Amino acid sequence: MPSAARVRLLGPFDIRLGAAGAAPGSARAEALFAYLVLHPETALPRERVASALWPGSTGAQARTNLRHLLHTVRSTVPELDHFVEITGRTLRWRPGAELWLDVAEYQKLLATEDDAARRDALRAAVALYGGELGEGRDDEWLVAERDRLARLQMDALAELVELCTAAGDVVEATTHAERLLRLDPLREQTYRTLMRLHDAAGDRARAVRAYHLCASTLERELGVEPSEPTRAAYDALLAVPARAPETRGARPALVGRGREQAVLAAAWQEATAGAARLVLVQGEAGIGKSRLVEELGAWCVRRRAVVAVARCHAAEGTLAYGAVVDWLRTPAVRARLARLEPARLTELARLLPELLAEVPGLAAPVPLPPGDQRHRLYDAIAAAVVATRSPTLLVVDDLPEADRETCRLLHYLLRVAADAPLLVVGTARTGDTAPDGPLRELLVGLAHRDRLSEIELDRLDAMHTAELAARTQGAGLDAADARRLHAETEGNPLYVVEALRGGWTPGAPPSPRVQSVIAGRLARLGATARHLLEVAAAIGREFPVDVLVAAAELDAEDAVRGLDELWRHRIVREQGDGGSYDFSHDRIRQVAYQELSPARRRMLHERIADALERTHVATPDPVSAQVAAHHEQAGAVDRAIVWYRRAAAAAQLLHADVRAADLLGRALALAGTRPRSAERDAVELDLRTALLGPLVPVHGYVSEAVRSTQQRILELSAALGVEPAAPALRSLALEALTRGDFAAAGRFGQQLRDAADRGDGAPAGVLAVEAAYVLGIAAFWQNEMGTARDHFERALRCYRPELRRIHLVDFVQDPKVVCQSRLANTLFFLGDPAGAVAARDEALAWAEVVGHRFSHLTALTFAMVLAVDMGDDDAVRRFTVGLEAHGGERVHIQTMAMLRGYVAVLDGAHERGLAAIRAAERAICERPSAPGQAAIASRVLLAALVAAGDHSGAAAQAKRLLAAGGPARLWAPAARDVLARVPADD
Repeated sequence: MPSAARVRLLGPFDIRLGAAGAAPGSARAEALFAYLVLHPETALPRERVASALWPGSTGAQARTNLRHLLHTVRSTVPELDHFVEITGRTLRWRPGAELWLDVAEYQKLLATEDDAARRDALRAAVALYGGELGEGRDDEWLVAERDRLARLQMDALAELVELCTAAGDVVEATTHAERLLRLDPLREQTYRTLMRLHDAAGDRARAVRAYHLCASTLERELGVEPSEPTRAAYDALLAVPARAPETRGARPALVGRGREQAVLAAAWQEATAGAARLVLVQGEAGIGKSRLVEELGAWCVRRRAVVAVARCHAAEGTLAYGAVVDWLRTPAVRARLARLEPARLTELARLLPELLAEVPGLAAPVPLPPGDQRHRLYDAIAAAVVATRSPTLLVVDDLPEADRETCRLLHYLLRVAADAPLLVVGTARTGDTAPDGPLRELLVGLAHRDRLSEIELDRLDAMHTAELAARTQGAGLDAADARRLHAETEGNPLYVVEALRGGWTPGAPPSPRVQSVIAGRLARLGATARHLLEVAAAIGREFPVDVLVAAAELDAEDAVRGLDELWRHRIVREQGDGGSYDFSHDRIRQVAYQELSPARRRMLHERIADALERTHVATPDPVSAQVAAHHEQAGAVDRAIVWYRRAAAAAQLLHADVRAADLLGRALALAGTRPRSAERDAVELDLRTALLGPLVPVHGYVSEAVRSTQQRILELSAALGVEPAAPALRSLALEALTRGDFAAAGRFGQQLRDAADRGDGAPAGVLAVEAAYVLGIAAFWQNEMGTARDHFERALRCYRPELRRIHLVDFVQDPKVVCQSRLANTLFFLGDPAGAVAARDEALAWAEVVGHRFSHLTALTFAMVLAVDMGDDDAVRRFTVGLEAHGGERVHIQTMAMLRGYVAVLDGAHERGLAAIRAAERAICERPSAPGQAAIASRVLLAALVAAGDHSGAAAQAKRLLAAGGPARLWAPAARDVLARVPADD
């Protein structure tokens, strides 16, 4: 069968050649193939190809480069001659070579003339357009063709809007119009079309928002107002008579920031050259941090960069990965998702649940252990944000309020994609970075890698204050008034602008504090606008229009007029493309909220909670923490507890364990305010049982937080006359085992088995397997190998693969992997080394099938222990490499350090290896995080001393191991064997 080529050039290049789908290898090789398939009609002189690919080189040098490139490509594409006809003078795409080219298919679809098929063909064409030609590349030869194809795409979208509108399909017409607007945000006709379409759909608020977006974009990019036809369409939406041109106040100018703009421009140039970094812009409130970064974003957009903006908020209702969700929903980033593999889209659906409805046949994400899920999710986000090599700016306003998960993701992006054309810019108030918070960890880590720059904004001097005043009010000030304004505002840009908007005039009495100025400006609003302002202030910084209108309990027409008044007075501004608004500055929101009475605040928060519930019936998880926080502020304690519990579960699905524990802590605090009763105790018992889930990954099995939670669970269970739930019993058993309390572990294991026999709380088989695992582990570490074998084999018999998800979510591990693995060690101690090796291999094979990282790490750890016991040094090295490849959870970090030390000893680095093992052993003994971990460390140290030839050290370690008792008894025979051999060796 002849080989075929599949080439995508619309968007990032994706070139696959031959049956094996070979890729060209380098960016320059991709450019070569792209150039040839876009010019297939004739043989191309080598000089033409070379000069196109190396425009800055001399002709001779370019031809030499081309010869070297062809030589290199032959090694990556063995079938090169099948696709490319190469002579001493020319190159061409070989006629007859099978080729699917998206550009050719795109133009074929656009050429469809049959009226009946035209609409479907255009749909297919615009869907095939995955982005501009060669997205992220700056090759000169691409520019003309890129612009031509972009114009074709815009024409196709405009025609689709007309066809869909004529067919009465307003929803599809709106989708195409919004996509057209993203390609050409300065085309006023598209804004008018969107205003008409939203109005036809009965969504007057979105129609007016389209005008707001139009006016802001034209002002920002061109310094002009919307044209008369656009203003007339706007007036018609508001049902007002024709009026004078736009009277909206001037947009605050950016003055006095030339040095800082130069620093940001230099950081951008450095990032786009392949040195990803973060810039932190700091300063006091109102100093112009966000305004400076907005200007950078507009500057980058004009340079064809992808810009995604997120704003973090200091609120109980913030979502894990909140900023990341905002970035992914930015249209420019969202467009990249169409090129991702289904597996990555499934991971992104954890953050963007709407993907499950939008992508036909997309598999829903399943809960995974923390390490697995975090790795897969980070990989998917990186593929969406940086994998295309397009210059990208990510903005995080109020970065100190970012959740821990967002900070970790940023560190991951800037570490693994260090050569990506990526710049992250965050803003922060001076002094807002907590010394022990996630942002500090991020900044320290990036500074260590020289990936951090910081900019501190100062107040404006008198000259720049005067310039800002002149540009704000359209007229200059005399020198005396300028000095007076600077003295009163101290050069804070927000104070300058608010003073002028609040009526400051030369010669007037000194203005009061800025809060009073803002309050006076808000007092001049109409009643409807004022009501909307109060609701918005209670919602928070960013507020969706549908939630605002629902909570305000206004009819659509009144709500639209009130929202428009807030926008015209620059109190709010449109935010992103998701139908939301934000306050122009958080200080304005604070003033509006502070003026509300306590009773009105409670009423508004309750309305907002109800509105959030109604508007997110299908997907409540992303807003569950917000709903809970609003119920709490409304004084609806019981409803708040229910929603905090739900929010914690949603956070756990993302393995945002610290966040989940915080949410459950809020729920427990609220429960503690209720009068003592059996009902309250039952609620607390449920919450504390749920709290064990996020606490163990954060603190390990043995910690004060876990221990106190378990103790309270036992107290509540006794008071209520009930048995602890199965997850609590298993947690109690493993905590007891880690402490070496085998009797307690056995009791909890038996309770778990009794619950399994009764069929309590889980599908048949789940508890039976978990009980057998616990009892087997307890017997194993007490050196009762026959009993341990029976329990492990029972667990394996009862295990049902279709119930694996329950085991992973509620009990952390895949029991078949861990029981089969531990059975291998058990069989070795029972004198069956061949059976041990077979069981070990079966455990590792099943771990590969399951793809569960935590379970796989456990299996590899005990496979390595078995290799040490069997004296199989090659296997020790092999399994240690496997552990390194999978990374480490908290439970495995010291174990991995110890194993690296053991391999170092085997490789002859005795002193360094033994020091590493001893350090790991000390850390494990001080704070063991899993059953038997200290005994394993003692065993590995004994083997390492023997391997290093340190006979006296080995003898001393053998005596310590014999004296230790407990789990160390498993290796008493090995210790005695060392003592028996050492004198003879001496």
